Amino acid sequence: MNKGIMLLADGFELCEALITIDLLRRANIDIETVSMMKELEVLSQSNVLIKADKMVKEINCDEYNFMILPGGGAIFKNHLNNEITLNIIKDFNDKQKLVCAICAAPMVLAKLGLLHNKNFVCFPGCEEGLDGKYSKSKKVVKEGNIITSKAMGTTFEFAYEIIKTLLDEKVAKEVLKKVYYE
Repeated sequence: MNKGIMLLADGFELCEALITIDLLRRANIDIETVSMMKELEVLSQSNVLIKADKMVKEINCDEYNFMILPGGGAIFKNHLNNEITLNIIKDFNDKQKLVCAICAAPMVLAKLGLLHNKNFVCFPGCEEGLDGKYSKSKKVVKEGNIITSKAMGTTFEFAYEIIKTLLDEKVAKEVLKKVYYE
């Protein structure tokens, strides 16, 4: 089963979300967007309104084997202290399912203690005070069931690592080749 969710809340980083979704779908990986707001429409930090596939109350985490949390202002405004977000991430991690976070989103993982003694990367400056081993020179870090990535500019590498983990390296390379990412 390769079926996942991406948690979206107002202020999410548009490119981190959409590029990742696009590349995963090109690899035939099923990914659904989930609104953490009161309606399906979610507003990106660059004021682009998108309609999510489902509301958070409609999902059953047992039906998915990975989850993705994009960064942006949504991390500070809507995720970092949101019990629903925290519970979903904790549920996936407790079951050793793949947990993926980019940009500021690793801060949410750190809040749950998921980065303790683990290598990770995040948006520069967001690593301050996080319990883990910040890998300053890396774009993407995979440690166990957790994948972290630095920022919007590393989204292709982030999606590549997710595809490689869920399927294999050959498929991941083929997806990037088809979009002329070199």
